[in-house]
Amino acid sequence: MKRWYPRQIRRLVMILLALGVLLAAAGVSREWFPLCGLGIAVMVGAILFHLLFYRCPCCGKFLDRSTGDFCPYCGKRVNPEAPPENKR
Repeated sequence: MKRWYPRQIRRLVMILLALGVLLAAAGVSREWFPLCGLGIAVMVGAILFHLLFYRCPCCGKFLDRSTGDFCPYCGKRVNPEAPPENKR
């Protein structure tokens, strides 16, 4: 099974949240509340996915709102597709 890295997980969560908002807004504007409920369910699912899987691949700690290329806890690279840091 392919490993998902934090940048990919964050991108998927943002897409799911946007989809949930669009579905909920469409449900409210058309007054079709099952569609609104589906949008809310997609948003809740995206948040749960974020809480469960947005972790450092090295130490396994939750990355919270960290968007950098390195884990704030262990200091290792969390996104291997990122270019290496230029040290001088």
